[in-house]
Amino acid sequence: MKSVCLAILNYNGIHHLEYLLPTVKEALANYPGSCRAVVLDNCSTQGDMEWVRSHYPTIEAIPAPANDYLFSYNWLLPQIEEEVVILLNNDLRLSPDFLPPLLQHFQHDDVFAVSATSLDWEGKVYTCGPSRLKHRHGWYQWDYAPQQQERCHTLFASGGFSAIDRQKFLELGGFNAVFHPAYCEDLDLCFRAWRKGWRSIFEPESVVFHREHGSWGEQTEYSPAPLAFRGQLLFAWLSLPPSASLPERYVMYVWVLFLNLRSGQTWCLQVWLETVGIYYRLFNKYSWMKATTEEISHIQKCLTKPIPTDMEI
Repeated sequence: MKSVCLAILNYNGIHHLEYLLPTVKEALANYPGSCRAVVLDNCSTQGDMEWVRSHYPTIEAIPAPANDYLFSYNWLLPQIEEEVVILLNNDLRLSPDFLPPLLQHFQHDDVFAVSATSLDWEGKVYTCGPSRLKHRHGWYQWDYAPQQQERCHTLFASGGFSAIDRQKFLELGGFNAVFHPAYCEDLDLCFRAWRKGWRSIFEPESVVFHREHGSWGEQTEYSPAPLAFRGQLLFAWLSLPPSASLPERYVMYVWVLFLNLRSGQTWCLQVWLETVGIYYRLFNKYSWMKATTEEISHIQKCLTKPIPTDMEI
């Protein structure tokens, strides 16, 4: 059984930790192996570290050198020794049996990441599922399929509630700074892992209850929707090969812009133009990210393969 560290990313989130940490303690008590829990604090200004140390002395509070969003894990993971690290946002609650289904997959050496599933805060609606890479007329998509609550391979594991192989994370260089401050960094990480033959798995038996975007507003002036759109464009342009002719892609780009603008997302055009500028400044530096059509085809086939059944929880 591999050593495990459960790492909770936090910034000014005592009102979230009050709900999460009791469920962390319960999940740890129900896990037959060894797992330590830490709160990785992104320079909170409201006494979060002192609160954790006072109320949960068995959970270590580790100060990050800066509020670097999810990229603080790039600093943490070289500092610790556990073989598997569970990455958690603070705006969650865990199911009591969260750990065993999530961690069972790491008995296979080619597993890179395992994603839990998520329900809304009230526990009524699934908000996460496996992801597949799709394209139409040159426009790529990789949305979750929350209606598909079955164990299977997934294009990527959510950076908010997944377990990863620490050594593989370090070999990949961690989260890619081109996506800073947020969005698509978890997609990019798992995509690079797939290119090396390392699998990502969706595990619906491990459940979190997620107050979606609950922690985002407390730590940034950025708006999630423009960042998500920017990340989508950067990942598609830097990592994926063209899936249609140039004229067809341009027509699709104009159509997507038109739909977004018509729906009132007036920021869309500005984000698009800014991202075009970022792409042309960086595409030479990040040319190593570009996958071939053959690689995409191979990953698509791997995503459809069944999960091995020779596992014990």
